[in-house]
Amino acid sequence: MLTARDPRTQAAQLVADRLWCVCDAAADGQETILPSGRAQLIFSLSETPIELDCGDGTGREAGAHCVLQGPSTVPRRVSRWPQRSACGISFRPGGAGALFADLHKTADKVVPLSQFWDIDAATLTDRLRSLPTHDARLDLLEDEVARRCGDVADVRRVGLGLELMRSGAGVGEVAEQLGMPVHVFRRLFLRTAGLTPKRYLGIERFRAAIAGLDEFASLADLASAADYSDQAHMTREVLRFASVPPGRLRASERPYMGHVL
Repeated sequence: MLTARDPRTQAAQLVADRLWCVCDAAADGQETILPSGRAQLIFSLSETPIELDCGDGTGREAGAHCVLQGPSTVPRRVSRWPQRSACGISFRPGGAGALFADLHKTADKVVPLSQFWDIDAATLTDRLRSLPTHDARLDLLEDEVARRCGDVADVRRVGLGLELMRSGAGVGEVAEQLGMPVHVFRRLFLRTAGLTPKRYLGIERFRAAIAGLDEFASLADLASAADYSDQAHMTREVLRFASVPPGRLRASERPYMGHVL
């Protein structure tokens, strides 16, 4: 069973995008997690830890039960066993920067949350595990994130910058409207969102395209709706971020958005 919801408190809404909790007694084998460009906190509440990933292609390390998954730009093959009991929170672009400094250093990595929160990470995991319902776990997780939020001024700047870029503004125009040099805005975005603006928006467009990728969808129509120049352009980008073409991705089993069996 999957429970997912938007944050309810104003403080959490500024930084968080989605909270989720899953209990799937049949979860086993592996799946591919497609890139989202967003940071997440993930807690395994079962006996199975989450694999760590140093992000340099040298392989996986021994796991942890609570991790920070940095903004992802590549597909990652992972075990499904932690989904027997797990919960987490996905951050808005720039949102994780209100809790973690230099987020770009975590891009395409999965690192122990204890590196940032010390013993508090394990304590929070134990508290989440002890709660009887999904809703109670999500409430606790939301409260903890809201409590730990620092200055959110940069989160607001990044959010406004993204709105402008989604409407067609260039980085130079965005920086001018925010009253800062271009290099300062780029550095701000990288530090708080973990990726460059161009990289993040490319992944966002990829996610928008595959969200409509079902057996009835026209690939040409999907490409147009996602503002790709043509179907071939979309195919290249799907190959880039999913490592498979759209047709193969459409035929795959996807139990949740961004999860491929």
